[in-house]
Amino acid sequence: MTFFKLTDDSQIDELKFFGLEPTSDELLWHMPVTSRVVGATGTLHGGCALAAVVGSLEVVTGRQLAYASAQYLSRVTLGSEVTIQLELNAVGNKITQAAGSIIGEGGVVLRALCGFGGRILPDDQCWIRDRELGDPLLCSKRPQTSETGVSFTDSADIRIAEQTPGDAIVQYWARLPGTLASTTMGLTALADLLPSGMRVSLNKAFRGSSLDNAIKLGERLVSEWILIEIETFVVSQGVGHGVVRIFSENGQFLGSGTQSFAITKITGELDR
Repeated sequence: MTFFKLTDDSQIDELKFFGLEPTSDELLWHMPVTSRVVGATGTLHGGCALAAVVGSLEVVTGRQLAYASAQYLSRVTLGSEVTIQLELNAVGNKITQAAGSIIGEGGVVLRALCGFGGRILPDDQCWIRDRELGDPLLCSKRPQTSETGVSFTDSADIRIAEQTPGDAIVQYWARLPGTLASTTMGLTALADLLPSGMRVSLNKAFRGSSLDNAIKLGERLVSEWILIEIETFVVSQGVGHGVVRIFSENGQFLGSGTQSFAITKITGELDR
């Protein structure tokens, strides 16, 4: 496969896939909460919510995402519509610092702080070595995660690369239509698989909700598949913390994410 820089066409595909709709005000966007962007519980998938903020801000700023950090405050159900309110807080020559909120009928669902842009320096490096990765097509598909089989992660092609109950590290291959998995919005949404890996590490099924989520991206490469390596650090007082590392199909590092997840109920033995 050939790897190359993202193009404007891929950005258009991202917006269409997630259903982002601009308005006459560039800082105000809409998104219907369809089956494509909900999670297993039938509410807006946290990673898709953050992806909506960063995707719309990439359009408004004309710059690529460098980092984003979000706090989750409430839920919004399938069939609703949310508003995405953006803010440009500091627009520099090379870097824009911005913020965004997802707002539903009941109030604020998510608040995010983001940075876009940067400059190319002759000393740019990546210290995480390329990985020797297997063939995702030889890996078994992960079972559906929602009761209806209709959710963001159920519509994605997610395969189990490495999964041993009780181990700290779990690996999944993931792809979306075309090469959308390696776009800014695709990477942001798929990085929210961390709670799935946490279930395997804890070796228990559970319910809960994300408290926060952060993603930091490196060089953007186009890849049909991405490998998501999830490492759970600790579960303490009902809150789990961990990190995800993301690699392209040929083993190049694409970015990382962190997340904290509040476990509200242990529901039984590991079910997926």
